[in-house]
Amino acid sequence: MQEFFSNLNFSSIIWQIVTPLVFMAFDILTGYIQAVINKNVDSSIMRKGLLHKVLLMIIIAVGFLLDFTFNLKTISIAICVYIIVMELTSILENLKKAGIDIKFLDFIKEKGSEK
Repeated sequence: MQEFFSNLNFSSIIWQIVTPLVFMAFDILTGYIQAVINKNVDSSIMRKGLLHKVLLMIIIAVGFLLDFTFNLKTISIAICVYIIVMELTSILENLKKAGIDIKFLDFIKEKGSEK
């Protein structure tokens, strides 16, 4: 598993931090747009979602702290990859709720339910 994560190569540590943050921003944007389209904008849901994003940023920081403490690279990479995949799935769900059907999401859910 460590070899798998070491082969995942962000061009720099900055991109390793920025990429999940960009995906989080796209998730917030697509979530808001789909809420407007579906006429169900709710500030309490938005507040909860933003707090969730803050917790994800803390998890990223903890991953980097652990990597620097133990001279590793795998923890922060694993955390960032997980967050990117999670946010991408959420973006695709938001698009589907907004009326844009992406078959890739159905494929992911289908493969996940086979286990």
